[in-house]
Amino acid sequence: MKRGQAAMEYLILVGVLLVVLVPLFNYISYYTGQNIKIDRLDDAVQTLGKTADSLYALGPGNKDYVWITLPSGIIRTDVSLNEILIVTNVFGEESDFYYITKGTVIGSIPNDKGTFKMELEVLETGEIQIAKS
Repeated sequence: MKRGQAAMEYLILVGVLLVVLVPLFNYISYYTGQNIKIDRLDDAVQTLGKTADSLYALGPGNKDYVWITLPSGIIRTDVSLNEILIVTNVFGEESDFYYITKGTVIGSIPNDKGTFKMELEVLETGEIQIAKS
């Protein structure tokens, strides 16, 4: 009878631990994934913006390539006037990731998940064109 009681206590203990640990693991996994998404989006926008600013300072005819990694769930992207913008859903709310450039930017950023080689070029008009290479 003592063996049966010990086994039952062991099963109850394991059950209680699972009830506590499984939701905790899901919570940690979700928030870690969202923080990685935030870091990737911020890095992409900052990389494009800083490269655009550097090229703007050099003037027409200059070109550079950068690699960006975009996560899934991008709602929209916009490259116009002096702003590079990516809108996505983070932590259940719509969030904007943007960079205000020194020069006028035109072009587009992909909405798809993946790693992309982006070409930035200063046109004769002084605008910085951003395009997937």
